Amino acid sequence: MSRIKQIAFYALMVVMTLAAIEGLAQAAYYVAYGEFNGGGAFRPGPTGGVRDDVTERERRERLIAGYISHPHYGYARADADYALNRLPPRRPDGVVLIALLGGSVSRQVAGYFRSAVESWFRDNDLTARPVVLDLTDNGVKQPQQAHRIANTLALGGEYDIIVNLDGRNELLGPYRNYFEEGAFPFYPRYWYLLWEGLTDTQKLTASRIYGLRQREQRLDSLAAAQPWRWSALYGIVNRYLRERTATQILALNHELTVTLAGEYSRQRYGPELETALDEYDLSRMALRVWYRGSVLLAEMSRAAGAEYYHFQQPNQYVPGSKPLSAQERADYYDVSSFSARIYRDAHPLLLRLGDALRQQGINYHDLTQIFAASTETLYRDACCHLNQRGNELVAASMVQRLEPALRRRAALAGAKVGGGGGGGGGAARPRARAR
Repeated sequence: MSRIKQIAFYALMVVMTLAAIEGLAQAAYYVAYGEFNGGGAFRPGPTGGVRDDVTERERRERLIAGYISHPHYGYARADADYALNRLPPRRPDGVVLIALLGGSVSRQVAGYFRSAVESWFRDNDLTARPVVLDLTDNGVKQPQQAHRIANTLALGGEYDIIVNLDGRNELLGPYRNYFEEGAFPFYPRYWYLLWEGLTDTQKLTASRIYGLRQREQRLDSLAAAQPWRWSALYGIVNRYLRERTATQILALNHELTVTLAGEYSRQRYGPELETALDEYDLSRMALRVWYRGSVLLAEMSRAAGAEYYHFQQPNQYVPGSKPLSAQERADYYDVSSFSARIYRDAHPLLLRLGDALRQQGINYHDLTQIFAASTETLYRDACCHLNQRGNELVAASMVQRLEPALRRRAALAGAKVGGGGGGGGGAARPRARAR
């Protein structure tokens, strides 16, 4: 047998062996999970890929593991590099500094918004460089946005444009606080979990959950990595590790839940209202806080020499806002939910308050109708969150409405490039305290 034939024979044997292994792994994957490996398509979902019988409260407690309580913002991401865990930046020459506020929808739009802003500057051949500062967090609602800007301005922060994308948490957050947790409606979400009364043991448990969450995210990213995502053998190992991690998270979360059970505490639940509220009263109060928070942001922005833009985020429960696709109607729309009910009842008042903001000269833009002509699937859950295409459309709509401000600020920043002086680089991190 010639050497070429030998090599070809051994290569064929290797390919056939790998194919057999992959075939057996694919069969094992199907037996274990009732589906074939789909190229990394599996995602853990709200229970981490494990079916469990934990309560909704326990599910929520899992969300706070990656956060720290903060004296001004309520809470902030635990990541040391997160903008709100550092001193706010001074505005360097040649830079247009844009702050983005809002909750989880805004947080998920942030990367697309940054890309859209950068593309707009490139397409218009501008010398100024845009920097989008992400000040968003899951569950944020007014007056938290106002707190974040007030505190960063007081610490010396400088902005060209302040952008707030909100409108959902302001309605549902106070409801959850008041009716489900017994907490003050306008305290930050999950405050009863984040207050400083946690014991060292409870904090250690929360930090362990956070570490496992990071591992879960890494495994989720690896599941979609090319080219291994198409390997059933790789997929079955990855999925086993993800489900094992999720099981550990559930166990620790249950442990944290049990230790947090206790009597009423003002530190944990905040001030009690003098009179009880019903859903109607609370929604009206919440909308007034939303309105006043936006007015306050506009006034602070003006005083700081920045321009303020307020965008109301899209939501599938806003009446007539989108012809839902078959998938959206089946999987991402719950007509019996509180979200559906409150948007149906409160949206007319929300529209009137939006008009009132515009009448005060505030750059308020209602984005709830930007999907009115689209039949494609743009939502990805029954709450309000968007898929990639939906996030891209929201970011593009925001940049389109921001164009006048972007042009003004780019011209000012460009004029400073050759003039010298000015703000210099971002603020340095504080020195470690001497021991």
